[in-house]
Amino acid sequence: MCKQYVQRREVSDHCALMIKCVDKDYGPKPFRSIDAWLLETGFSGMVEEEWRSYEGQGSVLKVLKDKLKLLKVDLKIWNKDVFGNLNSSKQSLLQDMENLDF
Repeated sequence: MCKQYVQRREVSDHCALMIKCVDKDYGPKPFRSIDAWLLETGFSGMVEEEWRSYEGQGSVLKVLKDKLKLLKVDLKIWNKDVFGNLNSSKQSLLQDMENLDF
């Protein structure tokens, strides 16, 4: 079964249509980073410090996987502390744009 959604206008003066199959489960969402993190003072030092603090046991790949999971959690917390809730800010701006359309 599929559903059709009308997306907000963010770049163009057209509204994109999205068709989503609701029967599919693609698993967990992939980790995404924000380019602005790299420009933030102290970011790389924080990542290095956190990375060194993690302990791991098992094969090298298991240790890497476990450290990446821990880093993902810490990056989410750091992002919220430094940049705030970007999704909420984005949604607010998009709503303002949509209100201007009507």
